[in-house]
Amino acid sequence: MRRKNLWQKIQGATETGAKQYKYLYRRMLEDETIRKAYKKLRKGKTKRREIQAIDANLDAEVEAMRRMIENTKPPGVDVEHPELAFKPKKHKPKFIHEHGKRRKIYMPEIHEQWLHHIIIIVLEPIIMATAYRFSCGSFPKRGGHYGKKQIERWIREGVDIRNFAKMDIRHFYDNIRLDILMRELRIRIKDEWFLYIVELCLKEFKKGIPLGFYISQWLANYILEPLDKFITETLGLKKDMRYMDDITIFENSKKKLHAAIVEIRKFIGRRFRLKLKGNYQVCKFHFEKKDGSSVGRPLDFMGFVFYRDRTIMRKSIMLSATRLAKKMQRARDAGRGYFAKHIKAMLSYMGWFSCTDTYECYLQRIKPFIIRIGRLKKIVSKLDRRQNKYEAVDRGTQRTAACRVAACGA
Repeated sequence: MRRKNLWQKIQGATETGAKQYKYLYRRMLEDETIRKAYKKLRKGKTKRREIQAIDANLDAEVEAMRRMIENTKPPGVDVEHPELAFKPKKHKPKFIHEHGKRRKIYMPEIHEQWLHHIIIIVLEPIIMATAYRFSCGSFPKRGGHYGKKQIERWIREGVDIRNFAKMDIRHFYDNIRLDILMRELRIRIKDEWFLYIVELCLKEFKKGIPLGFYISQWLANYILEPLDKFITETLGLKKDMRYMDDITIFENSKKKLHAAIVEIRKFIGRRFRLKLKGNYQVCKFHFEKKDGSSVGRPLDFMGFVFYRDRTIMRKSIMLSATRLAKKMQRARDAGRGYFAKHIKAMLSYMGWFSCTDTYECYLQRIKPFIIRIGRLKKIVSKLDRRQNKYEAVDRGTQRTAACRVAACGA
């Protein structure tokens, strides 16, 4: 009873003054919304057979999608053709290994992905209207580099950065409960037909929202909006940076940071039934004395390592880039050429080098082993223009190995 009363107070405080949105289902049916969502979906996927099949008969596919949405309504609501309603299929997970972690990824069918994009076209302005300005990851123009620039700005200002706290929510995606997510959505969205479709997309997953679904990253960010407000407004900690479920807070007082972690743990436990990992950190931020000695430790966050006078990339990312450069050199020396995925990965690593103070490392560890970066960019550009992904880039000859690029450095 006591817990129920507490939640009623939290919900009442959140609903007070919150803008409410209606008629979202009606917007899903608009031809412009459906086409805009498909345009986003097909970006970078034009070689896939499913996309080419839709392109060949786009007007009919758009009308079929509209009719599917039109006939997908909550039980008890009459529809003209119930057999056309959206019926989610069972999804088989794929397992990938990323940064030493084993992740379970779900890939929905192409028309289901299209529906997810339609939902986000409608939801995006609602989420972005109240999104915390220092919430990064999965938002347009708010990736890791956006967060990096802001942290560097705080460091340059030098105000309230003596200490920092770093924490992470335990198994965040796997522990988001569908009923709690829908409850948070209903606070601001008063369109049950729209919410029914959102719930239908996730109904297969009673606990947790799936990695790989386009709507998952947006809904995960949305559900933590109250936490951002709690940290900045209730706790009064203004230098709070959140990258999905990773949180970093700067503050002069360690005592305040320890107290904040206790309150954050209580808040996410009561409201979302989530837990913080036990490996949270409260540390003195790195500082160099006049005699050359240093105290404290740098901040390792979002793949960057922040010092007061420089920012470098995380050691594990540097090692991965070095291993890839040597692998590409061995392939080139053997006359095998490069894999397209290796070229794109190397260009991605070059983004890390270009925005951090690690140019000397690039000269020592990367440049001796690979051909010119400009040449790699031209190869990728040429590869993207090819219609047949099994064609070699340089000579136009057929290869049995998919995406193998012929002797790039020749």
